[in-house]
Amino acid sequence: MNSAPPTVTRTTIPQPTADASISPAAACSAPPATSASGGPYLHVVHLPDTAPARRTAANGPDTAPTGDATTPRIGPQIIWAHGWMHTHANLLPLANTCTHGRDNYLLDMPGFGRSGMPPATWGTQDYADHAAAWLRTLPRGKRIWVGHSFGCRVGLQLAARHPDLLDGLFLMAAAGLPRRRTPMEKFTRGCRIAAFKTLKHLNWLGFGAERVRRFFGSADYANAGALRPVFVSVVNENLSDVAARVACPVHLLYGENDTETPPSMGQDFARLLPHAHLQVLPRFGHLDILTAGGHQAAYALDTFCEEIFGG
Repeated sequence: MNSAPPTVTRTTIPQPTADASISPAAACSAPPATSASGGPYLHVVHLPDTAPARRTAANGPDTAPTGDATTPRIGPQIIWAHGWMHTHANLLPLANTCTHGRDNYLLDMPGFGRSGMPPATWGTQDYADHAAAWLRTLPRGKRIWVGHSFGCRVGLQLAARHPDLLDGLFLMAAAGLPRRRTPMEKFTRGCRIAAFKTLKHLNWLGFGAERVRRFFGSADYANAGALRPVFVSVVNENLSDVAARVACPVHLLYGENDTETPPSMGQDFARLLPHAHLQVLPRFGHLDILTAGGHQAAYALDTFCEEIFGG
C-alpha cells in the first residue's frame, strides 16, 4: 500500500449540452482521504504516483538532473469508473495495486457516492461529456480508462466522442449491447413484458403501477430511487455504433459465469471494436471479478498498462 494519502476533490463541471457494496475489510484497506471544497457534481479520489519523482529535461528525454532546465514529468494516468449502484470504493483495492509509476483517479459518477445528482435525466453520453470536461483540467499524460459494467458504457462513449482524451480502455464486464437470447428466452421475456403492461393498469385489483414495476423490474431498477429515469435511459441504450467508432486499444475482461453481462456480450464487443482483445476469466461472475478475481484482473490491467504506457 502506498504511504501517501489520497486527495479528494469535488468539482463542478460546466454541463454538457444536453452493483453490490464493497466488503468492510476491503474498504478499510484504503488509506484515509483528505477532503477539498468544491462543487457537487463529481467526486474524485486521487491516488498519487508512489514511484520516485522523475524530471524531464526541457530539450531531452526523461532524466534525473535538477535545475531550471528541467520540468516535472507528467506520468501515466489511470481513471477508474465504477458500476451501477457502486462507488469508487468498489475499485479502490484494485487501484491500490497500480500506484507505482502511475497516477490513479477514482470517480464517484454523478448520482453515486459523494457526488451530486445529475441535473437532468442523463444518458451515458452526458456522463461521458461531463467526465471529459473534468479530464481536460488534468495535465495530458498517457491515460487509460478502467471501467466496470456501467463505467464501461461511459468509457466507450468517452473514447468515441472525445478520442483525444484517452489512449486505451480496460473494460471489466462491459455492458451496452443487446443480450443474445434463445427462442425460449425471447418468448419468456415477451410474456413478462405483456403481463407487466397489463397488470400495471389494474389498480382496482390491487396491482398498483409501482408495485408491478418492482415485481417485474430488476433489483437495480427497484433500488434506483431518484436515479430510476437515468437507469431506464442507460439500460435501453445500444452502443453498437458507439463501439465501432472507438479507435484506441481496448482490453475486454469478462467472468465466465457472469449472467448479467455474459462473455457472449464480450464476443460481440470484440467484433465491433476495431482494436479489441477479449479475455474470459474462468469461474468468476459479474461482481466477484473485482474481489475473488481481483488478482487476475490486476495482472491483466498491469500487462495492458505496459502496452499503452511503455515498460
